[in-house]
Amino acid sequence: MANHNDKDSTGRTVAIVGGGSLLLLLLLRGKGWGRGGNGGDDHAGDVSTNSTTGTPTLPPCRVRIDADGIQLDGAPSDLETVTERCRAAGAAEIRATGAAITGVIAEVVQALQAAGVKVWAAPDVWNVAVVTPARRPQ
Repeated sequence: MANHNDKDSTGRTVAIVGGGSLLLLLLLRGKGWGRGGNGGDDHAGDVSTNSTTGTPTLPPCRVRIDADGIQLDGAPSDLETVTERCRAAGAAEIRATGAAITGVIAEVVQALQAAGVKVWAAPDVWNVAVVTPARRPQ
């Protein structure tokens, strides 16, 4: 005779195998729900065109500030170069490490804003830029 518990274990087995399959599918498909593609940004670094003016638009420049100074798109740079290149791009993404000099952070953010650049930064970078006066050359 069949045991009454055999029916319950079949449903549980199907649920476990189905859940495991779904989890495996989601993990192997990449980012999020993985609705196809490689999960990356296929257009990173591409130059697009502004639909209203027809002028090319560049991706935002990436500025990193750390104890060693300012880096623009991964290369050491100075404030003048950062301002010029980010003005051309129209936007900047600023990141700062904990070892960055607060006066340098404030100086970069304020210079970019004065140049009309849209600035994206984490809240801690904004707090430093607002509270700390810009560094003055000696």
